[in-house]
Order: sequence, then structure tokens, then C-alpha cells
Amino acid sequence: MDITFLLNLLFSVIILGAFGIWIYLLIFLRKSFFLSPVIPNGNNVVEDNELISVIIPARNEEKYIQKCVESLLNQDIKNYEIILVDDSSTDSTLHIMERLQHDHRIRIFKAGPKPKDWIGKNWPCYVGYIKARGKYFMFTDADTIHSRNSIKDSVSVLKKENLDVLTAVPKLKYPNLIVKLVLPILSIFMFTRYSPMRVNDPKVKIGYLFGSFFVITRHCYEQVGTHESVKSEIVEDGALGKKLKEEGYRLKMFRGETLIEAFWARDFNTLWNSLKRLIVPLFFTDRITSVIMTVGIFLLMGLPFLVIVYSIIVINFKLGSGFFDYLLLTFSMSCIISIFITNYYQLKKACTHKTLYCLGTPIGCIIVSFSFIWSILTSKNNAKITWRDREYTYNNRVIM
Repeated sequence: MDITFLLNLLFSVIILGAFGIWIYLLIFLRKSFFLSPVIPNGNNVVEDNELISVIIPARNEEKYIQKCVESLLNQDIKNYEIILVDDSSTDSTLHIMERLQHDHRIRIFKAGPKPKDWIGKNWPCYVGYIKARGKYFMFTDADTIHSRNSIKDSVSVLKKENLDVLTAVPKLKYPNLIVKLVLPILSIFMFTRYSPMRVNDPKVKIGYLFGSFFVITRHCYEQVGTHESVKSEIVEDGALGKKLKEEGYRLKMFRGETLIEAFWARDFNTLWNSLKRLIVPLFFTDRITSVIMTVGIFLLMGLPFLVIVYSIIVINFKLGSGFFDYLLLTFSMSCIISIFITNYYQLKKACTHKTLYCLGTPIGCIIVSFSFIWSILTSKNNAKITWRDREYTYNNRVIM
């Protein structure tokens, strides 16, 4: 039994498994788009004496902060305040904030130096909470754009459904070519694992918050321990959502494409570090799981494209037994077609940019696969992530 036959057999089993998983992802993605709840508009059950505090942490957001605040000043509701917390920005973010302070609804604070063990935006979020006076808190990012009814509709749904916290999947903004090619393929996995269908299912342990948009009652936020309870987590929104779900709070996720637009990555540098944020923290808390996840991503996203190249080489140079070579080629082509179709469907339903970008699916798959592998291989005993112009070093714990 020659080596080519054994390789063909091994690759065939893996590729058929990958093909089955992509079909499952396509079916689940379709169900998520159709069955996930959407925040309805036109309802207003917010009473005039119920103040809503919108808390916006910001570090070096001079390109985005003004548009974000202006969208929030244009809300179809009256009784709310906007808490802007500058997280030691080194650009003109604070100056732009101060220019906007002519509106009485805006209050500005400086976060100041972070206490020991606090990282990321946890500290400015906590400072915003300390200064906030509202019964309800809306946490949002400085690079988001809100529709005119984002506050009213979200708080109204929170009250009508008697929820402790709600979050919404934003409409992602893809600012350049590389982000347009890579993020849609990653979104398939994010929107299946953290689908509203899963997060809202009480039988499923998964809980998640989108840091760009979540609304929570003051009582719930204080009871769960505020951002102090996740102060050492760089992916604080995921950690806080997980904690809320595990402790039994009424958490619900909605589709929010009509309410809010947000960035997940702005250029290749932030894209690369965003990908590292997904795997590096897990590597230092659960190495086995992180390695399994990395291998799984490679088998699903990278290997099918390598196998089709391998099949073509074997067939052209007649290195195999003929029939099984063509069979493997058929399997790998079927798997790749399923990847293209799934990516196309996600682009079509998300309406973020043209479906033509699905032609870049191989590039997206390779970059995501390589970023995970590279992050694991280069981490060893420590790893560095640059986020919002700060460098975080992992060494079994996170330090700044």
C-alpha cells in the first residue's frame, strides 16, 4: 500500500468531515438569520423619570468619537445622559470631547491611571459607572454609529420583556479590502457560536455581550460585580456575558443591524491583533482547548485549499492510482464550493458589502488559519497583543 493511497484516504476522511461541518454551518447560519429576534421599533415604555446613562470609554478615537456622539445626541428620546470617559488618549480625543460639551447631556471624565490588575477598557467603563446617575446603562464604543431610536427601542424592549440585560449584533463596518476579505469568513463562526439562538437558549451555557452595544439595569450591573468582576479580561464583553448567563440573569441577544454600526477591525494591524485576542488569552488559560480550536480551524478553513492543490499535482504527475486521486479532488472541490456558498450567503444576509467579495474566500480562510497557528507557535511562555495603542503581555496571567 503506497504512501499516496494512505494520504488520499486520510485527506478524504478529513475533507468529508469538513464538508459536513460547512453544510451544518450553512444550515445553522440560515436559521440564525431567520429566527434570531430583532429589536422592534416604535415602542416607548420609558418613563420620563427613568434616566438612561450612555457610557462611552474612549482611547485615541479622534477619527470616530464625534460621529458617535452626534448620532447619540440625535436620539428620539429626552431623558438620557452621555458619559464620555477619556482613557488617557494621546491624540486629540479629549479635545474633541470638550468641543462637544456644549450640550447639557454630555459629561466628560478622565479615567486616569489604571489600578493594579485592571486592563483594557474595563477601568474607563467602571469610571463611567461611578459617575453615571441612570437607572439603566447603555455601554457602547466610541467608533459606533447609532440610529435615531437605538436608546428608546432597546430600553423599551428591556423593560417590556423584563430583562436584566440585552445586547445586539451590530452591522459591522468593513473599512478596507483586507478586512472585507477576512472578517466575513470569521463572522460565520462568530455568528454560529454566539448566535442569538444559542445565547438565548437557557439550556445552552454560552453567554455573550457585544461591547459595542449592550443595555443593562443598574441593579443587575452592580449585582454581577460591574466591570470589576472581569477587570483582568482583555475580551471583557465576552467574559461579562458569560458571567451573567452562568449566574442566571435574564440575558437576551437580538439582531441589531438597523440600530447600530460598529467596527471590529479598522486595518490589517487591528485585524491581526483582534484575531490574536481570540486565541492567545485562551492559550494561557486552557492550552489543550486552544490547540484543538486552532487545529480545527485549520482543518476547516486551510486544509481544503491545500488538498485541492495536492490533488492537482498528484493527478498531473500521475503519482497516485488514478480513481482515488480524482475522488479526492471531487471531495475537496465540493468542500471548497460549500465554503464559498456559506460565505456568499453570510455576505448577502448581513448586507455589509458586495457579495462579490466572496471571491476572496481563500484569502480570508488562509489568514484566519495562519493567524491562529502563528499565535500559538509564537506564544510559548509569553505573548504580546497590541490593542488601542497599549501592549499586553501574557505570561499565565495578563500584565500591562
